[in-house]
Amino acid sequence: MNFDEKYTKIKSLVADDLYKIENNLTDFYCGCDELQENLINIIKAPSKRIRPLLALLYLKMYGKEITYEQIEIQSAVELIHNATLIHDDVIDKSPKRRNNQTINETFDNSLAVVTGDFLLSVAIQKLLNVKSCNILHFFSIAIKRMSLGEISQYFNRFKLITFDEYLDKCRYKTAELFIASLISSASIAGIDLNKTKDFAKRFGISFQIRDDLLNFTETNSDKPNNNDIKDGIYTAPMIFAKDIQNIDYGIEKTKELLDNYFNRVQKCLVNAPDNKYKQAIIELTEILKI
Repeated sequence: MNFDEKYTKIKSLVADDLYKIENNLTDFYCGCDELQENLINIIKAPSKRIRPLLALLYLKMYGKEITYEQIEIQSAVELIHNATLIHDDVIDKSPKRRNNQTINETFDNSLAVVTGDFLLSVAIQKLLNVKSCNILHFFSIAIKRMSLGEISQYFNRFKLITFDEYLDKCRYKTAELFIASLISSASIAGIDLNKTKDFAKRFGISFQIRDDLLNFTETNSDKPNNNDIKDGIYTAPMIFAKDIQNIDYGIEKTKELLDNYFNRVQKCLVNAPDNKYKQAIIELTEILKI
């Protein structure tokens, strides 16, 4: 089986709950029919939904029920993620996202920024529905750190940062939303938060390393090959290579790094219950390796 077939098989284990989340993502009205249609097309476009998928598998691995509150949390996670993508498209001047025209391309940058902000407000309302100050705290930290990660990236353009600085950026930009997603769900399900946070952090960092590696090895309509280098964003391949002429070496070292980090994710599950959901998470880490 290829990647898509394996990924679809993993998603099938929690298909009913993912369907509930999908239906819960667009229960809003943005005030304009034309924008509403564009926004729903972007949100509903085919997507991995990896954050809610991981959370659902994690909860079911521990035998926990997927409640209304869990659906609200994971819907909020996806809305926050989509809001950041809309803002990213403005920053990157991207004309397409998931084979749809971006909001900034269809309308303009100003409306796109406000639309991203609107989605954040919808996400916050869903978190309020859960009626937990702790969960609001988790997400306020995540959104703050995600912003700080982007700010740091801006001011470090065309600089060869240290490896520790790179890992910090991976955590802030990507892992923090995985952490908020998983520890929020774990907190209301009664699962150990420290173990959950460690697992989520390692998975999120791994996922960002993978994305950075794909920027050098894969071309798609959303993110052209090597655009990080052109924009002065020096990630793991460039940090290892130290010079663009040595980038093949950097790519190979980053592949080793990625395998190492996903292996660390698997080690976090050593004492977790053995069942099909745990095996699905392990399989997920395997297919995400490059």
